[in-house]
Amino acid sequence: MSLSGTGFDHLRMKINRAHKHLKELDAAYVAHCTQPYASITHHDDRVNQRYIIRVEMRPLIEDIPLALGDTIYALRSGLDQLAWQLALLTTRKPSRDTMFPIFSEDTPRNQELIRKRVWDLPCEAVSIIKDLQPYKRGAAYRDDPLWQLNEMSNIDKHRIPAGRSNNAEVFAVPLGWVESRFDNYFEISWPLSLKDSVVFEPKPSELVFGDAIANDTEDTIPLELTRSDLAEIYRYVREDVAPRFMRFFPGAINP
Repeated sequence: MSLSGTGFDHLRMKINRAHKHLKELDAAYVAHCTQPYASITHHDDRVNQRYIIRVEMRPLIEDIPLALGDTIYALRSGLDQLAWQLALLTTRKPSRDTMFPIFSEDTPRNQELIRKRVWDLPCEAVSIIKDLQPYKRGAAYRDDPLWQLNEMSNIDKHRIPAGRSNNAEVFAVPLGWVESRFDNYFEISWPLSLKDSVVFEPKPSELVFGDAIANDTEDTIPLELTRSDLAEIYRYVREDVAPRFMRFFPGAINP
């Protein structure tokens, strides 16, 4: 079965599907952040003369990383499908290596891989793809939305992207409290003599997504993205990347 319309429709539909999954992520995100705490308890540590409040975080609901993975997959596979449709403009049988390359470093090896993956594409399309490469940003390649998309896609192929609270914000008085953070909870304490004057108000901070383990072959810093970063990846593909290829498909409709 083939699609009606132009070859650009493959990417357009993938972008639209990504938007649907992004809305699902937003709904799950809001549901989690409405009540991010499993419990808030307090006790007197009379041995150390401390008044301690303990806040236990609620586990991340599974819909969040799953919707995230679906969003990332739709965008990344949409770019690969775009490359295939571009190749069909020059040949009836594109190479099995055809895909949309994304690289952080401009090395001879990576340039060879780019040539291999875009061999069948129109020369003008190849120029656009090279112009979009994250390595064009130099040392700031990690800020490139396509690099982030590709890294997150690689993570999602093998394991569910990690999600965690990026440290809850706390309003607490009196001043001079001591904070201790652990994997799924944190504690704040005051001298026991100040117990009656304590005002404590935790506020959930933004969740971050990515990988708890750095990729030793490329980076020493684990990838962590906020919800705003994910929205920017979607916007970048839809508004900055996709329109640059519409010229190759007469009658193409904006995503």
